[in-house]
Amino acid sequence: MAGDLHGGDIYNKKITLDFSVNINPLGMPFGVRQALRDSIGHWSRYPDPECRELAGRLGARHNIEKERIVCGNGAADLIYRLVWAVRPGRALLPAPTFSEYERALLSVRSRVRYYCLKEEQDYRIEVQELCGLLEKGDILFLCNPNNPTGLAVKNSRIELLAEACREKNGFLVLDECFCEFLDKPEQYTFMEKIREYPQVVILRAFTKSYAMAGLRLGYAVCGDIGLAQRLRLTGQPWSVSAPAQEAGVAALEENDYLEKARKLIQVEREWMRGQLAGLGFRVFPSQVNYFLFKDKEENRHGDLWEGLQKQKILIRDCSNFVGLEAAKNGSACRYYRTGVKTHRDNEMLLDNICRILAH
Repeated sequence: MAGDLHGGDIYNKKITLDFSVNINPLGMPFGVRQALRDSIGHWSRYPDPECRELAGRLGARHNIEKERIVCGNGAADLIYRLVWAVRPGRALLPAPTFSEYERALLSVRSRVRYYCLKEEQDYRIEVQELCGLLEKGDILFLCNPNNPTGLAVKNSRIELLAEACREKNGFLVLDECFCEFLDKPEQYTFMEKIREYPQVVILRAFTKSYAMAGLRLGYAVCGDIGLAQRLRLTGQPWSVSAPAQEAGVAALEENDYLEKARKLIQVEREWMRGQLAGLGFRVFPSQVNYFLFKDKEENRHGDLWEGLQKQKILIRDCSNFVGLEAAKNGSACRYYRTGVKTHRDNEMLLDNICRILAH
């Protein structure tokens, strides 16, 4: 079974079809590609270390002062910069969730505790339970929608968490990197409330939404402008390249792109879920462009991940997510996450899974 910390290792494995990462199935928008081609002549200059134009465009997009916005080399960069700036002594994380939160926290020796989600509840986050686990000074990372489950918490419930963190003198970090794939993202984002909660930080990225993973571009929106200033001081001056800044500005002009992607994902996700369920897998509900599924109990066909890799197809082995570890008896991990792509690619994945099950 794979030992990769994240998906996307297509280089070592010579993969031709990668379902292990959750990228917009439409690919990078044409306008972004064109902007990159047109800007090549500017790349000999140092990039703007303040990302002024991009921050201004993002501020206008979210109706937020640009002083609250800090751009970085992807959301992961900002996760580390945030914990280095805050240096929390203690932290609370749902499990399973994105592993980079824990790695960043351990780099500053935070004491990490887990709120373990339950399979019988489809790994849903119960806000009241989570509020009850908060302790004084906690930093809480909440991936919304969560990774690897694809389930989201509405912003009215998020406000309860924000209030609880305020009462405990803690921080709430909302990772909204997949929010734009939700059918109605406005019901889940906390962006409109950010000014009211100085202890809240929102993370977003162009990586997944605009299929720009190789360019590395993310941003943080801080309820506390002072914290935003501290975040700027934690990174090296040119953490966002000139091409990434050009691409980000161009992406914000793609007004119909995300809605077109949402419609495609909604149809394909439900089709894929139905196909996998029909093959006997337990498929957990999802609201975005990926979902979690569990292997058949008898597992007679062997390791699905390895079988697909032999066909140069990669899905995400979830054995290194806290809460989804490999079985204690040493049997293969039974939990996987797959992205949602175009119908042609999705059919290819399902066809190969059927072949593996037939042997």
